[in-house]
Amino acid sequence: MELHYDYVLVGGGLACVWAAQSIREHDKEGKLTIIGEEPFPPYDRPPLSKNLLTDDEMTQDDPYSKLDEFYPNNGIELHTATRVMRLDRITRTLLLDDGHTIGYDRLLLATGARPRPLDTPGADRTGVFLLRRLDEALAIRNALKNSRRAVIVGAGYIGMEVAAGARTRGLDVTVVEMANQPWPKFASEKLGAFMRSYYEKQGVRFHLGDSVVSIEGEGDSGPVGAVVTRNGARIPADVVIAGLGVEPNVELARDAGLEIGDEGGVRADDFLRTSDPNIWAAGDVAQFKDAAMGKEWRLEHFLNAKWQGQAVGAIMTGEGGAYNRVPYFFSDEFDIHMILRGDKSSGRRSVVAGDIDGAEFTELYVDDSSRLTMGIGISRDEKHLDAVSDTLERLILARAIINEQEVTKPGFDLNEMV
Repeated sequence: MELHYDYVLVGGGLACVWAAQSIREHDKEGKLTIIGEEPFPPYDRPPLSKNLLTDDEMTQDDPYSKLDEFYPNNGIELHTATRVMRLDRITRTLLLDDGHTIGYDRLLLATGARPRPLDTPGADRTGVFLLRRLDEALAIRNALKNSRRAVIVGAGYIGMEVAAGARTRGLDVTVVEMANQPWPKFASEKLGAFMRSYYEKQGVRFHLGDSVVSIEGEGDSGPVGAVVTRNGARIPADVVIAGLGVEPNVELARDAGLEIGDEGGVRADDFLRTSDPNIWAAGDVAQFKDAAMGKEWRLEHFLNAKWQGQAVGAIMTGEGGAYNRVPYFFSDEFDIHMILRGDKSSGRRSVVAGDIDGAEFTELYVDDSSRLTMGIGISRDEKHLDAVSDTLERLILARAIINEQEVTKPGFDLNEMV
């Protein structure tokens, strides 16, 4: 006889654990399980590309989202190292890789995403890494401890954070990026130029407008020795870490006949409900109708997964409203911090308020009608950015019009804007 649950949460990551907590806040008795492929309980990913790489005192369980007793204390069955092989929507059952079948009343798909591979000759050499999982972060930390030269492929969030971590450990660091600036998917040219200059002052080198064509080393699959680029550079390396973006894990949903959106995610409405009324999607895998930003899209970040998990847990119990949060991204590089609020793809031009040379500024991105669509704050004071973030959220929700001449005046205070 198969086991049956009121709530089954598939993925085992951040969205699942926060959905479970939210469910328990509204339903104390419903039978609930979390199923994840990784051998770890749910954990927070931001430390993997930040302090876990630089702090040798951090242990494997430091990034865990909850203490071990959270699960039994809340009646949550946690299954790690378990893969869901098939979803049958007609019978509302899941086939697990151990041959067991379980039934559900309400199902959450929070299957996340996987890193895009570095598809070049030599990518299988010892010392070449992708970074997504906790075990990969621990392996990279160990490699950095025993290396002198690192090449980072990609200058997005992961690449830039890993580059800062490697340089902090004293390695010789080179970043290879196909675009002509760091943070190419969301930053303006002036912000990209600021980031490049800031990193170069820390000793990081960039090969921009370039890409990796091969990784050389000992024999056919021995340790890394050098990275060769399309523009003809040969960069000595002991370790290579690639951050080339991710692909959503939609196979389970797609094979079950759920609708997949044009951005490759599982389509969901503003209540995070999929094309099946008994199945919801959250986190990196969800392509959802965003009530706050007025568009359908897919987001990849820690807070999106956490917030959507919290929201969908309540929704699954029949208590929650539509998901309506202004997107929030954050990053840390050396001694500076960044927050981003809003739609990272809609800005047509930007204006800077503050001291860009002193790394204390806010950049406001506006559309063709001068309406604020996104803001990025940079500061050495992480707490200062909390107020900046709150103000950006308020202004974006208010559809604020930005007077670019006022913003650039000396003494302008973003927090005083109505």
